[in-house]
Amino acid sequence: MIRDLAAGLALRPATAEDEEALATFVGDVLRAQDGDDPNQHLVAWTRDLLSGRHPGFRPADATVVVRRDTGAIVSCLHLLTQTWAYGGIPIAMGQPELIGTLAEHRGAGLVRAQFEVIHRLSAERGQQLLAIAGIPWFYRQFGYEMAIERGGGPRLSVDVVTVKPQAPAGWRLRPVEDADVPFLVEVAATAAGRSLVSVPRDAALWRYELAGKRADSAARREIRIFERDGERVGYLAHVLELWGGGLAVTAFEVKPGASWREAWLTALPYLFGTGAAMARPGAPFAAVSFWFLGTRHPLYSVFRFQHFEAGYAWYVRVPDVAAFLGTVVPALERRLAASPCAGHSGTLTLGFYTSGVRIALERGKLTAIEAWRPDITVRGLEFGRPSIDPRRPLAMFPDLTFLQLLFGFRALEELETAFPDCVVRTQEARALLNALFPKTPSDVWPVT
Repeated sequence: MIRDLAAGLALRPATAEDEEALATFVGDVLRAQDGDDPNQHLVAWTRDLLSGRHPGFRPADATVVVRRDTGAIVSCLHLLTQTWAYGGIPIAMGQPELIGTLAEHRGAGLVRAQFEVIHRLSAERGQQLLAIAGIPWFYRQFGYEMAIERGGGPRLSVDVVTVKPQAPAGWRLRPVEDADVPFLVEVAATAAGRSLVSVPRDAALWRYELAGKRADSAARREIRIFERDGERVGYLAHVLELWGGGLAVTAFEVKPGASWREAWLTALPYLFGTGAAMARPGAPFAAVSFWFLGTRHPLYSVFRFQHFEAGYAWYVRVPDVAAFLGTVVPALERRLAASPCAGHSGTLTLGFYTSGVRIALERGKLTAIEAWRPDITVRGLEFGRPSIDPRRPLAMFPDLTFLQLLFGFRALEELETAFPDCVVRTQEARALLNALFPKTPSDVWPVT
């Protein structure tokens, strides 16, 4: 037991014995919007987690709130431990997932109580980042900001392709095999170079994707290998059922030296055939969705998509911004070296109104990054104008909005337009911020 709560409830870690009850609870509470039926794919995913299949999760990494009299679960939260990468720098992180509360117990602070436990556990593990793919607004209450690109790719309706596509000579798309794992590691690592935030997978993690999940798990993807004249040249992944009439492609990669256009022509017959086979009475196949590929992807240069769907974002929590920046210094210095501010020396102070960060630069190297607090005893009002008082920050970001800049989700000018109290005091500070934190796409396929 972690602690007793009000109204006859108690908070405790989950155990392996909770597998059936917790899986049933998750499937019931986290059903689709306005859905009548429990989500059986989430049931399977929860069972996978509680049975120890996930390489970064054990039953005690979940919390449950239960009734003290009956032991019935009324709320839950799971923490999946992973390693993501920022500009190629590995980052220890945690992904809170499968978070839900019975309707009659919502608004009582049960999720907040569980986040307190999970955040302590995350800190003990040295995780510098937490990220959630969650519902709108809700997780802002717990110190999260929507700050990493998620989705925003195109949708191809079946009625747009009027000529039946055919694979080019020598090309085929086949089921993945265990022998393909080294190839997947190599191609995915190359593709990660396009993204600010990515999820590195070694051979063990790819084998987990191929064979570590139940066939009907919400976390499972169908993976196929592109071959040209018998040689592996790429892969794609997609979901297991239609979402809103669309077959969602979650990954599409081709190795250097192979044609994206020919891979596209090879994929189309498979995707249209697979989508049609997934159709059910009352739920026809209407489109192939590339939403998960994000706003920028090489595929978009070989086919002119007419319709892009609105993107979303990952919630992000960074407990110690200065420490995070210190970890990713090599990535920041590479950006600086490739910018008009290469070799720059100076100081950049970032104020978050109640906290901040000071960055010292010497000939293009970040020589110091430390927590820094704006001084509230400065003389006069704050108008955001240039000042000779070094106690005033050179740039100011309200609340957690700096995270949007840090993770490439918004450009500096976009933040200034959206938030009038996002203020940059000097042209030097503006140049450095644009050099260090340009708007950059991310491709996050988490290990779930």
